[in-house]
Amino acid sequence: MTRKMFIRYMTIWTLPMLMILNIVTAQPQRYEEKADDILTETRKVLQAHEALRMDFSYSFTHEQRDENDQMEGFILTKNDKYYFKQGMHHFISDGITVWSFLEEVNEVHISYAEDTEEAISPASILDNFREEYRSTWIRQESTGQDPVHIIDLVPHQPQTFYKFRVAVCDATKHIVYTEAHDRQGGIYRYDIEKIDTSPEIPENKFTFQVEDYPDIEVVDMR
Repeated sequence: MTRKMFIRYMTIWTLPMLMILNIVTAQPQRYEEKADDILTETRKVLQAHEALRMDFSYSFTHEQRDENDQMEGFILTKNDKYYFKQGMHHFISDGITVWSFLEEVNEVHISYAEDTEEAISPASILDNFREEYRSTWIRQESTGQDPVHIIDLVPHQPQTFYKFRVAVCDATKHIVYTEAHDRQGGIYRYDIEKIDTSPEIPENKFTFQVEDYPDIEVVDMR
């Protein structure tokens, strides 16, 4: 995968992470309504907090290619601003500009937030789930002490990922994990390890200062 493709995939699914959802044949309307109700509650819980921090473990699997990659990361959000770190890749936005910093090669790509294919904020993604996806409640699972709802989201229009899956805690309505399934058989999964609903985040966390990185290669796509 080229650097440009990687940045595009991560912009589409960063937090995939943080958002959303198989198709069942029995009682489909009732299952769709149940999924809609759960996702609506989850959106309200997310929107109730001005800022959030989510620590996660990420994995990519492809059984046919025998691929299995894992790494840790976190995401900070505040209104329409975000800072997303996964391994040595950083995705930063102040709501207007997006910086995609590839630390291992000392390279940053700069673009406008409005030109990205998907928003990274969990709340903003859930804002449009009715318009963008057909959601279906699949089943309830027991993980730990609280039951978890498994919900699938299938895009109305063709895109890179043909299905998203989200697991939502019944008690807290917090996201437990998300999966994105691409058309080549790859599965991108984010397991949410910890959620902080009142983090202290300095404003400069949502900007990237090029001058702080000597000899950095800048690709300005604005």
